[in-house]
Amino acid sequence: MRRAIELMKRREEEILNTLTTISKRTNEFMNPELMVIGGYALRAYISLSRYTRDCDFALMKKNGWNIDKLKDTLPEGYLIDEIQKHENYGFLKCTKLIKHGKTKIKVSIDFMEGEIRERSS
Repeated sequence: MRRAIELMKRREEEILNTLTTISKRTNEFMNPELMVIGGYALRAYISLSRYTRDCDFALMKKNGWNIDKLKDTLPEGYLIDEIQKHENYGFLKCTKLIKHGKTKIKVSIDFMEGEIRERSS
């Protein structure tokens, strides 16, 4: 159990670094306007510590696709796993593998533009 908690804490450190970098590169989430949703957003409202595997962002669809611009804001090491653009919505899924000792940990960042939707049925 202790090892699992160490791995989760290492993932949390990486996501915090990622949030800090994206914040700086988007003028504090204002260009484009980003909103943290999901597990990380809940932390502002719940007293219990909780861990999550990814960090989710939502953004409004305006002139063109903002998810295209976000590719340049990603911290070093993130790879684009998937990008989809539909008529009214799109998403960008990015992952990074980080090391913790001999173990590799997957960190995911998801951007949803236009509408918040589940990507799978």
